Amino acid sequence: MNLRPPLGFLAACGLSCFCGISHAQVLTTNNVWAYSLLEGSVLVDDCYCGRPTIEIPMRGTFNLTLLDNNPLFARYELRDISFVATNEFQAYAVTGSGVYQIGGEVALVQDLSLTVEIKDSFTNRLCYLTNELEGVKRRWPMIQSLVTQTNGLIIQFFRIELAAAPLREIWGSTSDGFTSAKWQSPTNKIGAGDLISTGGRIVKSNAELTREFGVMPPVPDVGLDAVDFAPGGEILFSINQNIFSERLNVPLRHGDLLSNRGTIVKRNQELLSAFGLVFTEEADAGFDAVHRMDDGQILFSISTDLIFPSAGISLSHGDILSDRGEIFRTNAQLFSRFHPCILNHDFGLEELYVWPSGEIWFSPNEGFQDSQLGLVQAGDILSDQGYRVFGNLELVSAFAPLEKPTDFGWDALFIVTDAITPAVPPSIAGIVADPSTGNVTIQWKGAGRVFQLERAATLGGPYLQTSPILPGLFFNDVGILRNQGQSFYSLRQW
Repeated sequence: MNLRPPLGFLAACGLSCFCGISHAQVLTTNNVWAYSLLEGSVLVDDCYCGRPTIEIPMRGTFNLTLLDNNPLFARYELRDISFVATNEFQAYAVTGSGVYQIGGEVALVQDLSLTVEIKDSFTNRLCYLTNELEGVKRRWPMIQSLVTQTNGLIIQFFRIELAAAPLREIWGSTSDGFTSAKWQSPTNKIGAGDLISTGGRIVKSNAELTREFGVMPPVPDVGLDAVDFAPGGEILFSINQNIFSERLNVPLRHGDLLSNRGTIVKRNQELLSAFGLVFTEEADAGFDAVHRMDDGQILFSISTDLIFPSAGISLSHGDILSDRGEIFRTNAQLFSRFHPCILNHDFGLEELYVWPSGEIWFSPNEGFQDSQLGLVQAGDILSDQGYRVFGNLELVSAFAPLEKPTDFGWDALFIVTDAITPAVPPSIAGIVADPSTGNVTIQWKGAGRVFQLERAATLGGPYLQTSPILPGLFFNDVGILRNQGQSFYSLRQW
């Protein structure tokens, strides 16, 4: 994502701000999308001499920008490639750039060429790699391609299987709490109800999510079963146990959709009423996943099957339901491209995310054995296109958990991606400087779901990240007045 020229200024105490945007879903020549490698990305060190082939999982990032397009093809540049492939014996670092083309007159085809340096413990080789097969395996904006080195040696040449998605961070929660090795006790306790980032930080604690409801202390960790974001940084979520709101003077139940601003967005009964179901106020079918579509439609899953043969209603806990009274996807449809050893079984649905292309990422609430993927765990993120996006332990690896289970579970899902960006830019609402502390608080308004503040010493930049990506409409830049005489801020939103 690139920033446009300044759209508006607001200054105080030598500080200035402007806001920038990028286009939603369409990558243009004036913006950049950040990509991350997914499971299935592999570096292969091979030869024509008969030695064993070395195949190592690879992770990393690159940036993608549009070079040019026409009615048939679009051509993109891969910039800032930074990949790492490691196992217990060897490590490779891959840096460089590339060109990716996709399109076609009759059938959709793709071409990928990379110019990279591949460094291991002994050598640093300049490698040119290109694809042999042109078939497109994954829907745009996902990219999957196998490229082979064209200037390799008899004793060594490389192949790279690249599987990538435009994502900056994944946010969610685990089913079980854990202890991070990154911090000292007691601040290193990650609760099952905390909203966390795959970058290794707590986005919002469980107590922060429920604070505006006035739950009497001590505030328990009430879990986090589902999460999504509304424009303006509002957090929509559900909890996995019932509590009482002293401020609203009503109970909050497992199946309710709540807001971190202290309101009940939808009662469980309201979500299901479009199916013609009538419940008592106490009835609750639970709530395990949520995704709010751009048109306001709420997609969700329930914890308990609802089967009423006389009314012709059969809603499974593994189906994606719509608050408009429709089954958006059945559990069988979600798993149709997988190969579980157990057939005709509902594996449940713990969370979901719908991409603009229609591709759905989700987690089951039961693990299973797949004849092609092997063991799939309940905390893995899967795609309805038939591949595993991330394994559960990789999702929490940045926290370096001290506990060593095989699966922490994954109960909520939100993707921070450049593929979805509001067309209307944000605006700065205020800058409050406190000379006594040196702190500056930047406030803003915007249609984005999440935001990030950047800062530079001069108007022309470079602008560096000042805040993490965060929900909400303000950020406190601590001590900046004491450390920097003049500051300029830019704001991004997704």
